[in-house]
Parts: sequence; C-alpha cells; structure tokens
Amino acid sequence: MSNCISNYINKHGINRKKIAVSIIVSIALISLIQLVKGIGLRNPGFIEKYFSNGTYPITSTIQTSIANIFPFSLYEIVIVALIGFFIYRLVRLIRSFIKKDYVKELVNFVTLVILLVSIGLFLFQFLWSLNNYRYPLSVQVGLDVKETSVNELAQTYKALVLRANDARSALSSAQYTSSRKLKTHEILNTAWEGYPPLADKYPIFHSRRVRVKGLTFSRIQTISGYSGVYSFITGEPNINIEAPLTSMPHTACHEIAHQMGISFEDDANYAGFLACINHHDPLFVYSGYLSAITYTGNTLYRQSPELYNQISSLLSENIIKDQQENNAFWNQYKNDTVTKIADKINDNYLKSNNQPDGVQSYGKFVDLLIADYFEDNSI
Repeated sequence: MSNCISNYINKHGINRKKIAVSIIVSIALISLIQLVKGIGLRNPGFIEKYFSNGTYPITSTIQTSIANIFPFSLYEIVIVALIGFFIYRLVRLIRSFIKKDYVKELVNFVTLVILLVSIGLFLFQFLWSLNNYRYPLSVQVGLDVKETSVNELAQTYKALVLRANDARSALSSAQYTSSRKLKTHEILNTAWEGYPPLADKYPIFHSRRVRVKGLTFSRIQTISGYSGVYSFITGEPNINIEAPLTSMPHTACHEIAHQMGISFEDDANYAGFLACINHHDPLFVYSGYLSAITYTGNTLYRQSPELYNQISSLLSENIIKDQQENNAFWNQYKNDTVTKIADKINDNYLKSNNQPDGVQSYGKFVDLLIADYFEDNSI
C-alpha cells in the first residue's frame, strides 16, 4: 500500500517534503493557539502581564506607527490582495481540472489554504485577540458592575438624556452643518485626542496618535449593518464613512479602543463613550451621549415601555430628529439576509473568543454606564 501511494505521489510530481512541512507547521501553530487560549481561560493574569501589557503594546505600536503614515486603509488593500490571490489559485485549480491533470494542483491548493488559515489564526491571536482573555475594563477602571433594577436603569437613562440635551444644544450650526467631507476628515484624524485625559487616569489607555481610516468600501458595511472594524493585521481602526455624522465619532473612538487592546465589545463601547465625552470637539461629546441614550433607551424600552416613554419625552426636538435620521439611514440600505449572515458570523466569532454573549455583548455597555452613574450619581 505504501509503495502504491509513494508511486502515485512521484507520478504526479508532488513535493512530499514541502507538503509535510506545511502540515507540521499548521498543526504546530494551531496547537500553540489552543494552548495559550487554554491558559488564558484559567489565568487572565498571565495574559494581562505577558501579552496585554507585554508583547501587545510593542507590536501594536509598530503596526499603528506604520499605518499612521498612510491616509488610506491598508486593511482594504490586504483584503483585496488576499481575494485576488485566492481567485488566482482557484483559476489555476479549475484549469488543472479541465486539463485532467489536477492532482498536484489540488494537493498544493488544499495544503496552501490550510497553511494560510493557520498562519492567519496565529497572527490574529498573537497580534490582538488574546486580549479577549485579559481582565475586563470594569476591573481596570474600578467600576463595580452588578445586577441592577429597572429603576436604576431608568435613573441612568434620565441622567444621560439630560446630558445629551446639553451636548446637542452646545453644537453650533457651523459645527453641525459644515462640509460633511471636511468634518469626516476631522473625525478620522482627531478621534484619538479624547484618550489622553483617560490615559492620565488609567494605565489601560495610551495617549499616542492613532489615525482612523475611512473605508472606501463603506457600502458593504452599510448593507450588513456595521459601522466599523478593527484590523489586527495592520493595527488600524476603520469606520464606515457613509454612516450619519453624529454616530461616527463614537464609532471611531470605539475602534481606537480595540487598538488599545480593549477587545470586549461592551468595554470598547464604554471606552469610546469616555473618550468622546472627554474630547474637545462638541460633536464628539454629543456622539458619545447619543450612543449612550440609544443603548440605555433600547434596554429600558424592553423592560418598561412606560418608563421609557416618560423619560424620552424630555429629549430635545433636535435629538429626536437625529435619531429619526439615523434610523432612516440604516433602514434605507438594510438587507435582512446580508445582515443576518454578518450577525451570525460576528456572533460565532465573539463566542469563540471568550465573549459568550456573542452580539448581545454590545448591549452590556449599559451595565457599565449604570455602574458609572451610581459611582457618584453623575455621568
């Protein structure tokens, strides 16, 4: 049997050594990933010390320093290049089937896919995703997050509504109605400026410049219902620049939080909120509060529509108009099938990376807001 296999391999010119090395490397990389993830599940302090506060700040600083040089998204170039390479190899495989000489090409194609996937997963974990096994942000900033009542949720929502009203009224017509292209450029280049005040208080944040990139293919994210993505391979926060202007600052700050090693979605939402309300630009302040009242309002509505309606009556006409425009934008391009697929992929990704609530983890942002409010009855 072994002689038959050997003869078959030799007949088709398959490089056995190359195939064996690729498989061994793939198995070694996947094994190492599982080993370190297992350690992280049992000992987050290990990940916190040796990865999140060890290697990650070094690798992410190098990545972001390079990405900051370019005004466009390197992430999109990488994605296009990978798709192009995959199509090229697929065409080669199809041609080999047509010529009926496909064994070598098929073996090489399958081996290459396995190797690239294992390398991709390894880079994903060791360039960013191991942060999913560190201590949560609530521990890092000293917030006491616990189970809360509907009344506590309502009090927090009311406080946020009043702050949102103040923030909206602070926006001058010039700040709000200036050239969208110009304002988008400002958001992308200044979003990081909300973090230095936080870095002075909490070691988990840093004050280094991080250039957020606007996605050229924003329409793809719009159709799938997403507003931003962090690229672990290039160290870039990327945002959908088709989204309403009032939502972009918080999204930009959310994605920068990921660059800082804050991987949980609820934590990134809260970090983005803190960065927004500490920003010098009134649009950022308003965007932070607008996002906060959206999440807390939706949560309160599910638990007590009566309390939600009572408190929401305090919202200014301008905020109500902004919320309506935001909903109209997403509904205009919404594709239920694409959104469900995107949500399913994201849900599985989150659950496989120590976020068991999946896409529902975004909503846990509200728990952090409540804890923040009841820490000193202000937010």
